[in-house]
This record gives sequence, C-alpha cells and structure tokens, in this order.
Amino acid sequence: MKFVYSVWFRNPNTTPDDQDYEWVACFVIDAADSQAALAWGDHIAQRYAARVRDVLLSSEVTDISLAEGSDLDQLPMVADGEDVSDEIIGW
Repeated sequence: MKFVYSVWFRNPNTTPDDQDYEWVACFVIDAADSQAALAWGDHIAQRYAARVRDVLLSSEVTDISLAEGSDLDQLPMVADGEDVSDEIIGW
C-alpha cells in the first residue's frame, strides 16, 4: 500500500517571521499499513532533523487514494525499510 507521509519541521536558527521557520516535506512510502509507513517516515525524518538540528513538530500519513493534489506522482517514493539519501527526499 502507498501512503503520503507529511512531516513538519521548525528551523530554530531562523525567526518566526522567516518563511523557512516552519516548513513541510512530503514523500510517498510503500508499506504494509499506515503504522509501518508512519514509523519508517518518522525514522527518516528524525535522522534528518538530528543531522541539521531542526525540530520535528509533527507527522502524518494519508492513504494515497485519499490524498489530495495533482502532483502526487511527482513525490519521491520510498519503500518501508529503505534508507534513502537526502537528495532522493529532496530536503
């Protein structure tokens, strides 16, 4: 099953009036269920946040069949358990 994983970050090195203070990233995770997709997405996001020292605010998954947006096919795709580079995710 495919899920759109969305994660919100805060950059503590900017001010609240900066457009990069809080930001969202989205990618697709192919996993057995939503819990597995959320867990793997959080693993990837937490690894990134620790490396760049951003704060992970929240995350969620949505079944891709219920997700809105015309560009879903343009999102990066990750398989559950697949470690991917920052370049693949695009952050």
